[in-house]
Amino acid sequence: MELSNWTKATKTNNGFTLLEVLVALVIVGLGMIAVFDQLSQMLSMTARLRDKTLANWIASDRITELQVNEQYPKIGETDDEIEMARADWAYTVKISQVPDMDLRRVDVTVSFADSPDAILAEVAGFVSPPQTPRAGNPPPDGTPPAGATEPSVGTAFGSGFIPLDPNNYTRGERQ
Repeated sequence: MELSNWTKATKTNNGFTLLEVLVALVIVGLGMIAVFDQLSQMLSMTARLRDKTLANWIASDRITELQVNEQYPKIGETDDEIEMARADWAYTVKISQVPDMDLRRVDVTVSFADSPDAILAEVAGFVSPPQTPRAGNPPPDGTPPAGATEPSVGTAFGSGFIPLDPNNYTRGERQ
């Protein structure tokens, strides 16, 4: 009887076979490959979004410089390079006349300096001619024109108007 108990115990083995372990390792390996592939795609997408954001900033900066400059930009196209965020960028500024309006359209394209054909950002904006001071308006340097007087409270909105108080969030009301 003892011999039959020993054979019965050896047949009901509770461990894994080598084949089962290998199949489990293959499944875990395939899962890890998929996880690392997704991480790689996420990192490359993050880098691409960072590059596109910086390129948009560069293009917006070029347009803003033209808008705040006191000179009306000439029609034409210019290319230049700039260093930003430890990278060299190339940009092209194309200025054209807006038909039937006194405006200039500014189109800026930005790419890496080493690959100018791979455009990362295209931004468009408009620039108006510099404003000349009108009678009664102070010139850009802040000095009032000769013979000008400061307006009194209520002049623009009729007499008796109390303007808004910047320190109070209530509305200006008539007296």
